[in-house]
Amino acid sequence: MRDLRSIFEAINSAACSHDMGQFQAIRLHIHGKTGTMDKIFTSQTMDKKNNKWAFNWGGRTELQFNIGFEGDDLDWFRYGVAFSLERSQTLPNPLNLKPRILKLNHYLEKNHSRMEDLRFWYYFKDQRKPSFPSSLPVQPISEELIRLRTFLFWGKLTPRDTINIEEVLFLFDRLLNVYKYVEGRIDLKPLSIDLRDGLKFKAGCPTRVEETISTIRARTKSILHRHNRMQKVLHKILEAQHGENNVGAENDTGRGSRVDLVVREKGKYQYYEIKTGPCIKTCIREALAQLLEYSYWPGGNVAEKIIVVSENCMTQDANKFLDMLRNTFHIPVYHQQLDIQNESLSNPQ
Repeated sequence: MRDLRSIFEAINSAACSHDMGQFQAIRLHIHGKTGTMDKIFTSQTMDKKNNKWAFNWGGRTELQFNIGFEGDDLDWFRYGVAFSLERSQTLPNPLNLKPRILKLNHYLEKNHSRMEDLRFWYYFKDQRKPSFPSSLPVQPISEELIRLRTFLFWGKLTPRDTINIEEVLFLFDRLLNVYKYVEGRIDLKPLSIDLRDGLKFKAGCPTRVEETISTIRARTKSILHRHNRMQKVLHKILEAQHGENNVGAENDTGRGSRVDLVVREKGKYQYYEIKTGPCIKTCIREALAQLLEYSYWPGGNVAEKIIVVSENCMTQDANKFLDMLRNTFHIPVYHQQLDIQNESLSNPQ
């Protein structure tokens, strides 16, 4: 399992290719301050007693970006935004945050569809409500919860062993606009993702780290970001085939998820999902559910083709399986083999 420090250091490092990379500059501008801090999280805002949680630098007196561990065995990871109504030297009167909480309530009331994939829970006197693993739908909270010794949280949970830093930052990018509304003096308008608005096509491929060194449980090990390398090569190949303005990486579906790569051609879309597994059967199994959601979940844009990309060659059984899905269920799903060394891509099968 990752320790909290390695997690927030990974978030800080990867934020440079996300909107959240400008978070500290944005918050300082909103509050009319100057400074040189560029990290989201630091050891100064981490739980020093148990290393269970951390909030963004400067977040004690405002809507904070918060990460932490949940569950009896601390084997779940939370990420989202929060208000802490605990007294501290920085915040002697936490109820001063009430206007901000009510402002967030207003946002939730007017923009529920943009937050419906998130969950809400809170702690009162260190007791979680509702008890783990239960949680509540995101909606405006009762003013009765705005009381001392309460911690209010809106966000997501994921198993600690499967934390995806890009998914954390993707959510933070969405919630950045909520932060701007709650903390800034801007009108209420569609600021973030509408989970019913469909695909937001954007050409280009963001720069991703392809290899990093991470410290996990006092061990240093090299982590090869195979997915990011494959995405970069696939984008290059598809861009050469379809033009740079017609290929986009990490496109927002409009429903709280992202497509690895999207090709736009004559007003129609092709969705590509990359899998790094050594078995084509596993890659197809894992990618298929995602591709079906991207294309067919209500409010989305139905793709002309949905394509699983892996480094595995096609097998006879895999070919029969995909052929059956196309002919029997009329699902336009294909597999393409990517060779990252030679930067080549097989024809759809």
